[in-house]
Amino acid sequence: MSTVAAALLATSMKLVASHAAYPGGAPPGFSGGFKEESCHACHFHQPLNAAPGKITIDGVPARYAPGARYVITVTLTRSDMKRAGFQLAARFKDGGGQAGSLAPGNSDVSRVSIGRDGTVQYANQNGAGSVVAEPGIARWTVEWIAPAAGGPVVIHVAANAADGNESADGDYIYTASADIVPP
Repeated sequence: MSTVAAALLATSMKLVASHAAYPGGAPPGFSGGFKEESCHACHFHQPLNAAPGKITIDGVPARYAPGARYVITVTLTRSDMKRAGFQLAARFKDGGGQAGSLAPGNSDVSRVSIGRDGTVQYANQNGAGSVVAEPGIARWTVEWIAPAAGGPVVIHVAANAADGNESADGDYIYTASADIVPP
């Protein structure tokens, strides 16, 4: 085996291992915001935000009320996806600190988990949440409790429309963000 072939095989094995190591979602820190990588760091074989798929974030207020609860819905669409995942973070636009708090939406308590990297929370699908319930559509709800005080907030989300073959090949990654102004 040539050196180049051995290197390609080692790289391919790492990609499969990294994908299989996180069946319940990526570790915290892959929302694509504040110089973080997105899911595209590992699932890089297809162009980012490739048509005809897309991601949307609904329920994000234009202006938040301190301490108010908002139900945010992340919807990922791609006709050929077999499994899906996402990661979302809500942070202050200035500095990137945690803005408010996140929790699984009432209808997704068994499908969405909240993790942390330092003081920043990340919502993502768990194993049950990676199942595509409708052909070509994956949807998750997250409850965001707005901060009691502070400045502008940005929500970043990254999502994976996976082909279900347990490797990073053939998966499509989508990213989006939404800005929210303070009261």
